[in-house]
Amino acid sequence: MSRSPSRINLLASYTLLAIWSMTSCTTQPTGAPNETNIPQPTLTLSYATPTPEPPAPSLLTICMGQEPGSLFIYNDASAAARNLRQAIYDGPFDYIDYALQPVILRKIPRLADGDATLEPAQVETGSWIVDSQGNLITLTQGTLYLPAGCDNAGCAQSYTGEGPASIDQLVVHFQLRPDLLWSDGVPLTAEDSTYSYELARQLYPQVRHELIRHTQSYLAVDTTTVEWRGIPGYKDSLYADNFFIPLPKHAWNNLSIDELSTSELANRKPLGWGPYIVEEWVPGDHITLARNLNYFRAGEGLPYFDRLVFRFVPDSEQALQALLAGECDFVDETAHLEQRGSALAQMSEAGQIGVAFESVAAWEHAVFGISSQDPGFPVIFQSKELRQAIARCIDRQSLVQDLPFGRSEAPDTYVPPGHPLANSQVTRYEYDPQGASQQLEAIGWRDLDQNPATPRLAQGVPNVPDGTPLEVSYLTTDDDERRQVAESIRASLAGCGVKLQVSYVPEGELFAPGPDGLLFGRKFQMAQFGWATSLDPPCYLYTSREIPGPYPDYPNGWGGANAGGYSNPEYDLACTQALTSLPDWPLHSEAHQRAQAIFADDLPAIPLYLRLRLVAYRPDLCGVALDSSVESALWNLESFRLGEPCDIREDTPTPLHEP
Repeated sequence: MSRSPSRINLLASYTLLAIWSMTSCTTQPTGAPNETNIPQPTLTLSYATPTPEPPAPSLLTICMGQEPGSLFIYNDASAAARNLRQAIYDGPFDYIDYALQPVILRKIPRLADGDATLEPAQVETGSWIVDSQGNLITLTQGTLYLPAGCDNAGCAQSYTGEGPASIDQLVVHFQLRPDLLWSDGVPLTAEDSTYSYELARQLYPQVRHELIRHTQSYLAVDTTTVEWRGIPGYKDSLYADNFFIPLPKHAWNNLSIDELSTSELANRKPLGWGPYIVEEWVPGDHITLARNLNYFRAGEGLPYFDRLVFRFVPDSEQALQALLAGECDFVDETAHLEQRGSALAQMSEAGQIGVAFESVAAWEHAVFGISSQDPGFPVIFQSKELRQAIARCIDRQSLVQDLPFGRSEAPDTYVPPGHPLANSQVTRYEYDPQGASQQLEAIGWRDLDQNPATPRLAQGVPNVPDGTPLEVSYLTTDDDERRQVAESIRASLAGCGVKLQVSYVPEGELFAPGPDGLLFGRKFQMAQFGWATSLDPPCYLYTSREIPGPYPDYPNGWGGANAGGYSNPEYDLACTQALTSLPDWPLHSEAHQRAQAIFADDLPAIPLYLRLRLVAYRPDLCGVALDSSVESALWNLESFRLGEPCDIREDTPTPLHEP
């Protein structure tokens, strides 16, 4: 410990006094003293400069409600694993406002910039192509395809079988930053990305199976350039994302894919290029990481913390108590803090903690069983007018306000309102029980006893026997939030004369694959669950080809996602055009807008609310910036720092500097 200035000055005073006393006692005068010959003592003091102790390493502790099973990117896709990988890797992209932002790439490829191109390919009989309908098939006589230069089905041609067909092939070049190093100091190159692609191919179909199926080649052009070539005819609207996250070929190349799947080298202490490196993993307790001195942004002073600890807590109550006690600096969404909504609100208002919310790119919805495989259910939801009336009977705004913090919103379609491709002009279903009751009367569901507490009865409803009560089976999982929502919907519908019979079932039972599963076996009338959206709106979830059922009558067999069985050729066409056009083309946006308009009018499902991401943190932690489209609240972990008050806008990402 260094001494304080007051102690040093006091010691100097005592020293001076002692020397003066010694001098006066030992000096012998040679004559009578006078003012001119009084000797003047000369005093020279030297002080040892105290060596300051080095400051304690700065530490950030993050508490999570899950422990990852693995850190190998192809082994574990859990939220906990994604959080850890934000520390080990940085990028390769960030997803901000539903747009890609480059992190370890120089830029995002674009057709307009020339690093994405359409090249005419000469395709022989029997070769793989994507036909005019977006199907991956082999080229044979009679195949309808889009010839080079053609961008829609209106100019499709039928293959004659004579000679090669000229078909556009999408080619994308990705340019890595030249200043990237692995945490062991070895340069990161394009071959690390192609190595990752080869591993993903060996794991097919577990990893990015749709991309791998539609990839003709993925090659390193030079040390910093990767070239992706698609199957001829494949127009990938997300082509800018067709980059495989680099993996350290120099360290792993001697291991087989089976060895990598179990190796500690890949699963417990993987090499990365991000702000931190794994130092210690204590199973069931914590993972400690240390600053990566080879991080490409180290010159910017990042990351701000020397050490990082991910601590595993068993429940939301312990996570919140640890935050208040200073044992956690940040509590992520896996701790399910929404279960402590009222306590969080009080602590936030008192300034004890910081709380951040964001609607994520996932929505909760109630799907109609339009084409049920269960003969025990009356076929009532083939009527879109009934579906529309049901939607107007549900007070979605009250439903949202009653959720923790009331910060979510009710979307109109499967596309969140903030998405750049969202159609704001679609049909909307405001809460209108009186209008809904009139619509129900008009389509034959009569309130004969004038008692809204009893279900309406069918009278002249097509394919429904007269006297059938309007009673609907409703399935969802047994958790607190869905129980609350289902009970709210039950109460809303009762006011319109619709009796909802809610059943809460285990996730494994609800989501089991068909033909036995309730949801994907199409054995329900209404079911509530969630879907995630993406950079490109997932219109395919409601296309006819996604209806689960026995193959070959249903192209995807029991693996289809359209559990309700909705089918509309116009919707299918709009979605196909949206998914088989490039984002740079006007058709892409127009087709997505059209698909949403058809969805909102037909209403195969009622979008209920956007799911929330909720995190809490110490009030002086700066840099927390949630975004709807990011996969982890820790996406900008390297920018987290302590400061009171935070001196910049925390909702603005830290810009990256060009190498």
